[in-house]
Amino acid sequence: YSTKRKAFGQVIKKFQAVNFMIADCITYLDAVRAIVFNTAKTIDAGAPPALQRRLVSESKKFSTKMCWKVVNKSMQIMGGIGYTTVYPIERFMRDARLGEIWTGTTEIMNMIIQHEYYKDLLSEKWIGRDVELDAIDAEHEEEKHFG
Repeated sequence: YSTKRKAFGQVIKKFQAVNFMIADCITYLDAVRAIVFNTAKTIDAGAPPALQRRLVSESKKFSTKMCWKVVNKSMQIMGGIGYTTVYPIERFMRDARLGEIWTGTTEIMNMIIQHEYYKDLLSEKWIGRDVELDAIDAEHEEEKHFG
C-alpha cells in the first residue's frame, strides 16, 4: 500500500514517518521469527517439559503482542481506508486481537512464564551472593536490608 498510495504528490513510502513505522514492523516480525525458531529448536533438542512450557508461553505472548503492534502500525499507515473491507487489514486487526485471548490470554501466559521460571530457578543450588552475609551488621532481624 505504501508504494502505491500518494499524498502531497509522492508515494507515502517516501515519508520518513511511514518508513519508521515500516521498519518497526519488519523488526517485530524478524524478532517473532527468531523467538519461535529458538523455541522450536529447543523443543526439538528435547528440553525439559517445564522449559518447553515456558518458551512456548513466551513465544505466544510475544508473537501475539508483536502481531497486534504490526497491525496497528499498518492501520496507521493506511489511514481511513484500513477500516474498510477494501483491504484485509481490518480483518487482521480482529484476528490479531483474538490471538491475544484465544488459547490462553496474555495474563495466563505471564502466569505460566513466571511459574516455570521460578520453579527452575529455585530447583538449582543458589550460587549468587549470600544475602545473609550482606546483612550481618544488622542487630535485629527487622533491621536486615537486602537491597
